[in-house]
Amino acid sequence: MKLKDTVALLVLVAVPGAFIVADDNTPMLSLVEAVCIDYAASGDMQQGTYTRCHRDYAYEQYEIQDITMSFGGFSQSTNQHSITIGPTIYVIDLSTNTGTKMTNPMYDQMVNAMQNSGPGDTADAFIAAMGYTPTGATKTIADTSCDVYSAPMLGTVCLTDEGLMLEQSIMGNLMVATNVSIGDGGPEENYTLYQDVPITAGPDLSNMPGLQDLMNQGQQQ
Repeated sequence: MKLKDTVALLVLVAVPGAFIVADDNTPMLSLVEAVCIDYAASGDMQQGTYTRCHRDYAYEQYEIQDITMSFGGFSQSTNQHSITIGPTIYVIDLSTNTGTKMTNPMYDQMVNAMQNSGPGDTADAFIAAMGYTPTGATKTIADTSCDVYSAPMLGTVCLTDEGLMLEQSIMGNLMVATNVSIGDGGPEENYTLYQDVPITAGPDLSNMPGLQDLMNQGQQQ
């Protein structure tokens, strides 16, 4: 998995919106119980689409990428399906029907950041834990209003009041929502695909270059 894709995947897992406690074992990670968002991706080096969905208040999430990366006259297509259940990430290559299993090193930090937050400021605490700060700008994307936040290592995002991401600009690449379906978490098979393909251990994401700086930046907010 490329560094850019890994950072983006961790951001997907780590910016779901707000923290609510369902019980002692299963945190709810969004104010929205279920949603699917389609995105168009563009930039100097990428073209294609993403679909991101969650259910169970974002404790379970998936992302489907259909992206072509271009650089120096060369291009490479990625058809990838990522599934996140709590801190566990499965990344499945749809061209080979094989996958890897990893642990999100930022998960505990994100959950812990919420434990001392009241109901009115959980979303702000979560965003601050990622190192984002508000820019004061607002946008309307896919007929939905969102506020723009920025972070030195993560570029900018546009988030709704519920914490849904409608736009992300990171490392020179842009994702913009084209459709938002609140209440629709997507089909069951997209959450369980990892059960049907060979899965091997993936890389230790805690050793990813720059991750510790990102985590330290969030802790200082």
